[in-house]
Amino acid sequence: MINVSTPVYVAVGILVALGTASATTWLLPDENHVIPPPGVGGYPAKPVEPGQIQQANPQTVELGRVYFAQICLPCHGVRGDGMGEWAYRVTPKPADLRSTRVQSRSDTQLFDIISDGLVGTPMIGWKTQLSERQRWDVIAYLRTLPGNEESMQ
Repeated sequence: MINVSTPVYVAVGILVALGTASATTWLLPDENHVIPPPGVGGYPAKPVEPGQIQQANPQTVELGRVYFAQICLPCHGVRGDGMGEWAYRVTPKPADLRSTRVQSRSDTQLFDIISDGLVGTPMIGWKTQLSERQRWDVIAYLRTLPGNEESMQ
């Protein structure tokens, strides 16, 4: 008589191993969503596309400030310096939105980060909570944040 249980156990073991390996790949950073520093990996050092910010005016900036206060302030703080109430509870710390590192990103890059979040950080995507227009308004507001000499790294 042939013992069929051994091949069945081997097959089940292989399927479990493959399933575990494929199920955990979502834990690895997706390089398509990680945005390198400006000037690296094809991203320009300075914004080059016109973007949606060209329509920024005092009203869109004010709306962006309101959305920022509702959504971004807990982590990024009142000044956008990354020192919000939740900043001390997350790792890595929220970005200083006044910094050259952030301000040198294009409008489209910022839009993508606000929309989809940033892999490997606590920054989540907000595209289900903020409309496309609201996300552009937040960017218009971010562009008005005063710089900080210490954050210009």
